[in-house]
Amino acid sequence: MSSLRNTTRILPLLLAALIGLASPAAGDVTRPEPEAPLLATTYAGDEYLKYDISWMGLIKAGELVMEIKPLDAAKERFLVKVTAKSAGLLAFFYPVRDYFEIVVQGRERLPVRMTMEQNEGSRQGRRITVYNQKGGEVTYSKDGRPPEIFPVTGPVHNEFTSFLIMRALPLRAGESVTVPTFADRKRHEVKVLVEQGAASESVLGQVETMKVEPQLNFAGLYQKVGNPEIWLTADQNRIPIRIEAKIKIGSLTAELSEYRRQGAPLPNGSG
Repeated sequence: MSSLRNTTRILPLLLAALIGLASPAAGDVTRPEPEAPLLATTYAGDEYLKYDISWMGLIKAGELVMEIKPLDAAKERFLVKVTAKSAGLLAFFYPVRDYFEIVVQGRERLPVRMTMEQNEGSRQGRRITVYNQKGGEVTYSKDGRPPEIFPVTGPVHNEFTSFLIMRALPLRAGESVTVPTFADRKRHEVKVLVEQGAASESVLGQVETMKVEPQLNFAGLYQKVGNPEIWLTADQNRIPIRIEAKIKIGSLTAELSEYRRQGAPLPNGSG
């Protein structure tokens, strides 16, 4: 039962693949700004991604849905909605349905506010995080308790926005980039390795890919997750088609099972 619980609690982390404590950035690591042409295709709003999550590629463990909606085009303000839920046998033993809403703003799509509605078995709660990017503070509150305030020394992403903005960065095989991420009550420079991918079958058809691997040092529950590997389409869309992460027993795979977006064309004319 304990292993089932731990597996379902990791579901939200698969798409939040940049969460955790970063390895120290080496001299060949850069923190580039998003590229305008990539922002226009990877983070322009009205995008829907659904992932089927399986254990060892055999047993369905859950589903994860991420949606991006434009709120204010002039301010480059967007709403990101994420739902993670358990499925199959795991849902029977330990039902999970966590819901997140994140408001992001500006060219770097930095988070302004995140709300989490937690429903994990008998554990339920509401968490609110407010990101004062200019003031250098992150405020966290849980279930109406007095808020905690954490100083940060620069702009920060969170679990989900770091994953999304990574798609708009100039990723080149053999190089590394960093993404500033607030996790575990601190600001960290998360190092991301970029590797050459290969042709891969997906819900979009056969696509060329690139592979990125965030370098993570975990605390607490995250010790049960190894460095995730993320496959993106190697084009201007940068669609994440697969995410894999090792856990204490076996591995979890998030496979893109449904994709919709208004606007730009998709690989192989899909959509």
